Amino acid sequence: MKENNHILISGYYGFDNSGDDAILKAMIKDIKMTDEKLNIKVLSNNPLRTNEIYNVESVNRFNYTEVIRAMKETDLFISGGGSLLQDVTSTRSILYYLSLMGLALFLKKPIMVYANGIGPINKKFNRLLTRTILNKVDIITLRDEGSRDYIREMKVKNKDVFVTADPVFTLQEANEKRVNEIMDIEEIPTDKKMVGIAIRHWKDDDKLVRMISKTVDKIADDYDVNIVLVPMHFPEDVKISNSVLNLVKTKRCYVLQNKYPVEEIMGIIKGMDLIIGMRLHTLIYAATQEVPMIGLVYDPKIKGFLEEMRINNWLYVDSLDEENLFLLFQEAWNDRFKLREAIVLNHDKFKDMAKVNVNKVFEILGR
Repeated sequence: MKENNHILISGYYGFDNSGDDAILKAMIKDIKMTDEKLNIKVLSNNPLRTNEIYNVESVNRFNYTEVIRAMKETDLFISGGGSLLQDVTSTRSILYYLSLMGLALFLKKPIMVYANGIGPINKKFNRLLTRTILNKVDIITLRDEGSRDYIREMKVKNKDVFVTADPVFTLQEANEKRVNEIMDIEEIPTDKKMVGIAIRHWKDDDKLVRMISKTVDKIADDYDVNIVLVPMHFPEDVKISNSVLNLVKTKRCYVLQNKYPVEEIMGIIKGMDLIIGMRLHTLIYAATQEVPMIGLVYDPKIKGFLEEMRINNWLYVDSLDEENLFLLFQEAWNDRFKLREAIVLNHDKFKDMAKVNVNKVFEILGR
């Protein structure tokens, strides 16, 4: 066993997506807390930015010469976390991540699938290739039971499969002083209770913007709160959030216009009394801060997470209208203290489960 092992990490990194940035930050933090001398290299869309933020080596994920060199040097290849193995986004995406694992297998490198959410995988060839690769990797950790059910249904026979939790559960939010500074910068008053909303581009943006803006106005009319739209992916989420802002009638709606690190977004969400989230990591951030939530389900991973958290407050985006969303908001707002209690009961459990991921890394390295 080497004293200073090398680890190569692949994922959706360097794309200014807060959720994936949070995953990488948590992974690096947890691994370094166990062994600060371990050498970590990351495949990124923006290597310079990744180097700067995470203080690790990084190479361009699309420079195949550098990727092959990095793979040859590594003692462990990690694929994760997040929803990498799905073909809803595109076939090109899933083939990219499977090809990296295929390269690692060809070079006889140990492979860990780290806290992945798997599926949906709709195309027959993609399912076959995913099953073949997953049967050959060393360890698979999954962030939810739904993913384990999914790979069982795909007939994956690998015995080293463990359900853990998203790595983000181990992160710490920014302090209240910094959060207040951000609110001053954004000119968002903190004199009232706050409702957070985080949406993303989907099939019919115009309809989604109309539904959310009408709901915002109803909340503003009936409740004495400030409403803050929280972009999670730049610049896409800022654009759709500003579309809502331009359509609402209330003056108590705001958008976070600037990009902030993971811990600061978590700290901002901590100050919310309730959050309505469409992106998975908006809801995970809320769970880490024990904030009551409503999920807008556009992907099975959203519903799966809420089920894991024992939370029933969700609606499908495709059947969304302002009336059913406002009714759900009323119910959640009235029950928000009970919802918080339910989240508190699960928070520590998920944090402990998230730590299992890093334990498996060092098992593979023979520590």
